[in-house]
Amino acid sequence: MSEKANSQYSLSSPNEASLLNPKAESKLRRKLDLLIDQPFSPYSARILPIVTLTYTFIFLDRSNIGNAKSAGLEQDIGLHTYDFNLGTCLFYITYLVCEVPCALLVKRFGFWLVPVSVFCFGIVTVATAFIHNRAGFYATRIMLGLAESFAMPGISYLLTRYYRRHELTSRVGCFMLIAAGSAGAFGGLLAAGLLRRGKIGNRSSWENIFLVEGIITMGFGLLSFPFFPTDPERTRMLNEEERKLAVARIYADQPQISDTKESMNRKLIKRGAFNVTTMACTWLYIVDNCSVQGLGIFLPSILKVNYPTASAIRIQILVVPIYITAAVIALLATIGCIKTRTHFPFVLFAGACTITGYSIWLATDSSFAKARYAACFLNMTGGFTGGPVVLGWAAANSSPDTVRAMVGAVVTGFGGIGSIAGVWAYVQTDAATGYHSGNAFNLSMSSSLIFVCLGLFAYQWYENQRRDNGHRNYRLERGGVDQYVLSFFRAFGL
Repeated sequence: MSEKANSQYSLSSPNEASLLNPKAESKLRRKLDLLIDQPFSPYSARILPIVTLTYTFIFLDRSNIGNAKSAGLEQDIGLHTYDFNLGTCLFYITYLVCEVPCALLVKRFGFWLVPVSVFCFGIVTVATAFIHNRAGFYATRIMLGLAESFAMPGISYLLTRYYRRHELTSRVGCFMLIAAGSAGAFGGLLAAGLLRRGKIGNRSSWENIFLVEGIITMGFGLLSFPFFPTDPERTRMLNEEERKLAVARIYADQPQISDTKESMNRKLIKRGAFNVTTMACTWLYIVDNCSVQGLGIFLPSILKVNYPTASAIRIQILVVPIYITAAVIALLATIGCIKTRTHFPFVLFAGACTITGYSIWLATDSSFAKARYAACFLNMTGGFTGGPVVLGWAAANSSPDTVRAMVGAVVTGFGGIGSIAGVWAYVQTDAATGYHSGNAFNLSMSSSLIFVCLGLFAYQWYENQRRDNGHRNYRLERGGVDQYVLSFFRAFGL
């Protein structure tokens, strides 16, 4: 449970406690984090680079709809007032419904489903370049939601198989923020270039955005298939000694388990979905998605309201520094989580950024264009910071393996409720007011984040005190664990 951690306890597998040598762990982490030793061999793919690239394409193929909207998609395919919001909403509904079962399929059949997912949503993105009416728009958004449902829970689960509790948040932050920042910035620049390019074959304007980005995504999905990692017990990217160390690290964080990958059962699935930390983090993720997904889709449209005379190309370029700044600041926040072994102050920081940003939009009118542009930086920074910190907070407090798989799927899956709300926060009929209703909604949601974050911290602090005083020992004694394991549990607040 929670914000406590103590590096002096390094229990490994039941009979291999001596394996956890700090220097060996540090060397293994570097190998997992970086592409070294024959980087182009299919057996030397590293965890962090491959998941970062994968999430880059996930975010790129989600946010390109906003670039296409500002380039005239609605008018060209004859969408009515709320059709764009409805189609975008269908993506998130499909994603929400499918993500938990897809996460269980990844656990059951393996991580190879993730690159297959990438290839499939690349196909859907290419298909979007050829839509010509509302039905096609709806169909491609539904198919994109289904195709993406394997990727994010699969990535989150993969990280928990290789990294320890106190290492997770910075890695989650790294892959989410570098990827989202790169995709947002690159997507804006690429969209600007493609809009300037004119025709590609018989496609033009916003069609080029989907065509080119979809082809790139399909290519990455195919190329990453032989590189994508599998479980630490079987991976060929590690030698025998490194595999033993990777397995020992799993036992170190979960000393109550007898197998690193137990069989799924209803009890563990229920425990992963229905506990205080998971439910609180799910709400925090919902709030975060209201902001970051709403901005991810509608930021070009919001900037168009702020700069009504700007060209479509200039609007795409104005998006770029917002993403880069938000990604850098948020990445520093996730590193701070690891240095301090705490999460709640950084969630509060995210809430403070979004509250300030949306307040600026509500308190100003169209004559304060620079202040409103600055507010977009605050809003995106708050959104980018909250996502990985909340996901890391949830993952660091989940055990054993099935629970970890469920927690990532539940938090990100039901967090899609926030994405749906974010889509409907910004409707075309509200554009004349500077999206006053949408900003007011996000301001109120950000305020709720503060209360839930403080409530979760108070709950975990109380539970840690109870466990330190021995009031939860019966839960462990039933399982017959020894006193050494018991002390480990108390040290980590588990």
